[in-house]
Amino acid sequence: MPSSCPICEQPIASTAVHCSVCGFPTALAIEGLRSISDEETDSLVADGPVAAVEPRPTPAAVPLSAEEELNAAISRDLRSKMDLVRGLGPGPDVTAELCEAALSEAEGRVAEALDILRSAQQRLETQTDEVLRTRAQLLADRRSALEKTGVHFALGGDLAELNGAIDSGEREEAANLLVAAEQRIGQFEADWKGLQGLLSQIQGLRAEAEELGFPLGEISSEIEAIRDHIAGPSLSEDALDRIAEEAAQTLMLLHEAIPSSLETELARHEAALSKYPDDSSVSAAARRLHLEATRHLKKGRLSEAVQSVRDLRAELLDLEKKTAPPPPAPPAPPEPAESEEAMLDRLLKKARTLAGRVRTLPPDSETAHDAAIQIREATELLRARQLKEADLTLSRLMRMLSADVQGS
Repeated sequence: MPSSCPICEQPIASTAVHCSVCGFPTALAIEGLRSISDEETDSLVADGPVAAVEPRPTPAAVPLSAEEELNAAISRDLRSKMDLVRGLGPGPDVTAELCEAALSEAEGRVAEALDILRSAQQRLETQTDEVLRTRAQLLADRRSALEKTGVHFALGGDLAELNGAIDSGEREEAANLLVAAEQRIGQFEADWKGLQGLLSQIQGLRAEAEELGFPLGEISSEIEAIRDHIAGPSLSEDALDRIAEEAAQTLMLLHEAIPSSLETELARHEAALSKYPDDSSVSAAARRLHLEATRHLKKGRLSEAVQSVRDLRAELLDLEKKTAPPPPAPPAPPEPAESEEAMLDRLLKKARTLAGRVRTLPPDSETAHDAAIQIREATELLRARQLKEADLTLSRLMRMLSADVQGS
């Protein structure tokens, strides 16, 4: 078994049937080596020094025919183009045709080998164009997918140049452009994903701050400016890097502004809780939430601190409702105004009742005398329709009779 191919001089494995590079059959390679030289040198072993032996002259190389030279040139071109395609990943392969052509040429069928190589050359070029066009379309699809997420990558010029190279048959140039464009869009996709993470954090903190009513000042305008920059018609890698720097700075400002507002609010809530005894069961839940919020804030866990403050607000509001004094009872509705006839009827009944009580008094008592006078006075007032005065007179008489009863 020869150690190298006599055609391309590449190493040949001991179990290989064909050369892995040019496809030349190893069996023919053995015969070729035998025909070139049977022995390199003869050695004579004796008791004295070894005598030098003159090497046989190497036979002159047989010049290749025009068809054989063309076959060799096409084979080299095919190997070069396959190397180009392999650099793009899985793709067309004409190794089998190279092996078949090498075998045909070794058996003397040079014209047949040329036909095989030309057919392989045409198939390889067609399939290489298909690979390039497919990969170019994938690039366009990836660019469209980026646009759906809200960012426009400046890849239009690269795609136009790539498609132009493919259409003009400049496959090597197209392959180089394709690799460069894929590297660009891959890096852009990774950077955009990182920027989306920053924007998500910014939006979350902004929403929490606005929900709690924390002032953000110029931070809100900076967030809007970042969104305007992202919505630009054509973003390059450098532009995306600058936007990422702005987003990182805005996130840092939020991490500075929100803790300050949280500290101010927690101090205010602590003063409100100081009105309750430390061992009060009513304020225990609010004190626990206040402690949790303070711990989260000290450890930099802003989302957790904001949530604890939100819960603390609700607990303090409920606590105020529980400890607030009951509202005053609504005033009794005013009694409907009494008509004159109704009042007269009521006073007459009152006068008759009091007169009956007066008659029960001892006739010679001072109280009976005074009571009789007031009964007559009230009766005269009633006749004169002076109802209010009559009511006052009867009321005095009632109080006098009550006092007399208590005194006796």
